[in-house]
Amino acid sequence: MRLLLILCASLLGGCVSNSDDPCEKLWDQVGEADGKLGFTEQRVEFHQTQCGIKVDEALWEQGRKRGLAWYCRPEHLYLAGRSGEEYRGVCPNDAQARKLFAQGRQGWTDQ
Repeated sequence: MRLLLILCASLLGGCVSNSDDPCEKLWDQVGEADGKLGFTEQRVEFHQTQCGIKVDEALWEQGRKRGLAWYCRPEHLYLAGRSGEEYRGVCPNDAQARKLFAQGRQGWTDQ
């Protein structure tokens, strides 16, 4: 599962550039990919160290919220916990998300 997420993020990362400049990206798509991986809002700082002022924070955050809608689905949280991933406290219903993640994690440690 983790490998699949990394592969998807890599593929999405390759699709969000529309020029030869690696910092000319569709920042909403970058944010969506980051959200689907459960990154916090501090992830934008990583992009800023790479691209400086070319990062459109507002678009990135809009995309991240779309990605988090996918990431925070109950079935995904359970499976992410089951595969040993880390939960970063990014879901709106954090208590429920932590519970689902822990249930999956319990299944992971029982393997």
